[in-house]
Amino acid sequence: MAHQIIHILGTAQPEGSSMARIVRTLAAGLDPARYRIHALFLQGSGPLVDALQAAGVQASSIDWWRGMRDPVGAWRFWKSLRTREFAIVQLHFGGRSVSGLARSATRAKIVRHLHGRVLEPQGLAPVNFSARGLDSVVAVSQAVADRVIDGHAQVIYSGLPISPRPPAPRLATGEIVLGTAGRLVELKGLEYLIRAVAALQNEFPALRVEIAGSGPEKERLEKEVNLAGLAERIKFLGWIDEISTVLPRWDVFVMPSLEEGFPIAALDAMAAGLPVIATAVGGVPELIEDGKTGWLVPPRDVEALTARLQILLRDSELRATMGAAGFTRVRDKFSAAQMTSKFARLYDELLGENMK
Repeated sequence: MAHQIIHILGTAQPEGSSMARIVRTLAAGLDPARYRIHALFLQGSGPLVDALQAAGVQASSIDWWRGMRDPVGAWRFWKSLRTREFAIVQLHFGGRSVSGLARSATRAKIVRHLHGRVLEPQGLAPVNFSARGLDSVVAVSQAVADRVIDGHAQVIYSGLPISPRPPAPRLATGEIVLGTAGRLVELKGLEYLIRAVAALQNEFPALRVEIAGSGPEKERLEKEVNLAGLAERIKFLGWIDEISTVLPRWDVFVMPSLEEGFPIAALDAMAAGLPVIATAVGGVPELIEDGKTGWLVPPRDVEALTARLQILLRDSELRATMGAAGFTRVRDKFSAAQMTSKFARLYDELLGENMK
């Protein structure tokens, strides 16, 4: 009989899609005769519930995000875990109240899956995470794993389904398009990209920028775009469910974040054959090979970002070479098959079913 694994996630709205994609990939890649994947969102309903259900995941949602200040929500969570005999509870969201209730409601092994080093409501400074009371801790990068105290975190990089063949080169259109994707929040540092484009606009009259994402910083960012006279050059696309639909029209992917655990959007861009210019924060240097698949620059450094963009904008052959190297790196080191295999091994170890 297949072991039942439930993934506990936060929001079911699109901004939670990175975590949901990991669950979807595991559901597609794990042996269904051994493991059956479930998902429970704790911050209400949203489109990600339907998306996971369409992928074969038994997904549902409740409204419980205020911890023990909401005893009714806590009871709903406890009751949800009692619906069947779960072998593993994998926590992508929540603190000690979530893990404690999961422990009391089930006999399951408890796995905490850490996706970042910061708790945004508390600021952008990296924080520590305790491994006490958990059966295993998984981190999306070594930079995140290093923030774990009172125990050890295993690094399992997020992976993508990827073709063995590189994508076709982008057809020349006369424009050069920079792209970025993510939540429109302070952590993403998008104002620094806007300022870099302002510095480049005279030298590159065909330069355009597309920003895919939504969030509370949109109005402020649009104001900065207008003040810089870039309204005709920078386009806000809103949230894009499938980033693969816009990547083929981009020439360079730019990620000026102030902090990242392990950026799935940059992984998508590299898989699409794009060079990536990103800030050297968090787990980003574990993905981007500086000078080979793109470049790393310091956070908040508009001058450094501008200089690296300038080089790539002038050299289409370098863009192609770096993009090809990025595709190869994702194919060889960050595939969905590799991620799924490592989780299968972890689950087998936790349940005492090591396979030869």
